[in-house]
Amino acid sequence: MENLIFNFNKKKIESKDETTLCAIINVTPDSFSDGGKYFGVEKAVNRAKELIKDGAKMLDIGGESTRPGSSFVEIKDEINRVCPVIKEIRKFTDIAISVDTWKSEVAKEALNAGADIVNDITGFLGDKNMAKVVSKTKAGAILMFNPVIARANHEGSKIFPKFSFENLDDLFKEYENLPITQLMEKYFLKSLEIARKNNISKDRIMLDPGIGFGLTKRENFILIKNLEKIHNMGYPIFLGVSRKRFITNILQENGFNIDKETTQGLANMDNASSNLSFFASLNSVEAIRVHEIKPHLLAIKIAQSIKRAEKMENINFKSYN
Repeated sequence: MENLIFNFNKKKIESKDETTLCAIINVTPDSFSDGGKYFGVEKAVNRAKELIKDGAKMLDIGGESTRPGSSFVEIKDEINRVCPVIKEIRKFTDIAISVDTWKSEVAKEALNAGADIVNDITGFLGDKNMAKVVSKTKAGAILMFNPVIARANHEGSKIFPKFSFENLDDLFKEYENLPITQLMEKYFLKSLEIARKNNISKDRIMLDPGIGFGLTKRENFILIKNLEKIHNMGYPIFLGVSRKRFITNILQENGFNIDKETTQGLANMDNASSNLSFFASLNSVEAIRVHEIKPHLLAIKIAQSIKRAEKMENINFKSYN
């Protein structure tokens, strides 16, 4: 595979390097797995310090939950949630920071506050001004395939909030019955067309397959199994699978504790999620978005060792005592 490069604010992520672990900081009261836990500037900043210490190389900061059943957060409120956190983090680290928002005004203020990347779950489709905001900076853009937008009438989409200021119901009407990998490619082509029209160069873009957004159990795994389709388009991958419902469904089916209010339940969710990080890293995914760093870091260290087997030190181990 060719070495794909994601450039942003004089920083970069490359395919040839170890998979980047991007830690989630939800500055919200209602996120699906840690709602309220890091709500507030002090809590969020302290969490950032913990995650960096554990090995995070990137932070993804969001002020609006996108879980099924969540509510729209007003632009001013979202800005007031994320920007003070970004400013405080910038006082002690130059770590890559992405702002998780589909609203251009929030993105603009977050970039001014010190963010490097806009993580847009609508892939530039939800807010017609988002690409313009990004184009006026040197920031990077993560463009997500959003099945909720692509198939508004699909059973899995109906439980999600609306992720757009525009009426996009008919935009993908001719494609909505395509197999999920083909629908993803059609969606990306529209997102990338907007990027080109706004002079956002290819090397400033990562693509996210949108795992967990209005997808069936089968479709989630099909997209994960076919991640190379994004690489074949010539773009690095940003993958978010941590603690998502299709993972907890597998755990529940097999009798594992998935109670997020218990230490064991969260550990099971993180350990299961880290198996997908292992798979992703083995398949050269450039960045993975996670809630906890340590289990995923262990997974990618093993995956990277397998990938670099021929370059490993050829040591002999001593016998056990």
